[in-house]
Amino acid sequence: MNENADKHLDSLSRRVIGESAVESPSFDFTKSVMSQINALNTSSATTYVPLISKWVWAIIALVFAAIVGFVSFGTTTTLITLSSGEKSSWLDRLILERISAYEFVNPLSQLEFSQTTVYGVVLFALMLCIQIPLLKRYFNKRLEV
Repeated sequence: MNENADKHLDSLSRRVIGESAVESPSFDFTKSVMSQINALNTSSATTYVPLISKWVWAIIALVFAAIVGFVSFGTTTTLITLSSGEKSSWLDRLILERISAYEFVNPLSQLEFSQTTVYGVVLFALMLCIQIPLLKRYFNKRLEV
C-alpha cells in the first residue's frame, strides 16, 4: 500500500512540475538589486559626523595661539605695587628664575641595556611601523565590500 501511495505522489508531482512554466527574472534584475544595495549603503544613519567640527577646532586653536602670544609678547600691565614704591607685573611674580636654576635628577641614568635588547626594541618598532599601514589598508578594503 505504501508503494502505491509513493507512485501516486510521484506521478502527481511530475504532472505538476511538467505543467508549471519556468519563471525567469527580468533582464535588469541584477542591476535593480545592486542599486537597492547601494542605496542602503549610502544611508544617512551610518555617515560619520565628528563630535567637534573643524570650525570649533579652528576657534580653539586661535584662542590658544592668542593666549600664548599675549603671555609671550603682550605688554606687561602693572598690577601690584610693592612696598618700596616700584611696580611689578604678574609675569614677574611667577619667579621663573628659580625653576630654570633647579637641577633635575634623572632616575634612569644608571640603567644600561644590552645590545640584544636594543636590537629587539628597534626591530619591534620597525615592524610595528610597517604593519600598522598594512593592517589599516586591509581592514578598510574589508569594510568596503
